[in-house]
Amino acid sequence: MALLTIACAAQAQRRFDAAVFAGANFNQLDGDDDGGFNHIGLRAGVGTSFSLTTAADSPLRLGVELAFSQKGSTISSSFERRATLSYVEIPVMLSLSLFDSRLRLSAGVAPALLVKASVIQGGSHNTAQERNYLRFDRLPLVLTARYLFTDHWALEARWQNSFLTVCEQSASGTYRIFRDNKGVFPRTVTLGIAYNLFNR
Repeated sequence: MALLTIACAAQAQRRFDAAVFAGANFNQLDGDDDGGFNHIGLRAGVGTSFSLTTAADSPLRLGVELAFSQKGSTISSSFERRATLSYVEIPVMLSLSLFDSRLRLSAGVAPALLVKASVIQGGSHNTAQERNYLRFDRLPLVLTARYLFTDHWALEARWQNSFLTVCEQSASGTYRIFRDNKGVFPRTVTLGIAYNLFNR
């Protein structure tokens, strides 16, 4: 009985993995009349993935994360404004493992709940702008590359782009997919590190 329990636990450990991660977001808001990934925020959380087949060494996996992520923009050209959007996001991604599972490439969506919007303009809060941000960012697309350089530690790079506006109203803005979808869209590059809780 003990041997069966150990065998089942070992199989589960190979099919499932878990990691904690942290990194820096380099952000901009497409449609806010400024460019450049000059707004830096924090991204940190936990994640797990599991094999999509019964084979423990299958290269295809489904991953789910729970993360705190700061997005936004900093404008310092025509006027000073710093917008920080703090989200709790749940990325769901399909992954492909390569090179003996050292490299994992992932793609998916990362729907997010806005927990706080802060807009500092002219040294004070612009409460009208803060209230203008939507509660949910429903369709951010995400691409990730994670390289495991030891049995536990990995480097990660991530690109994320929202395809639905995160503002209720936008005087200027840009658009995604179709012209009626006009507004402001977070775009983020993340560089970070992850620690696998189990051996690869």
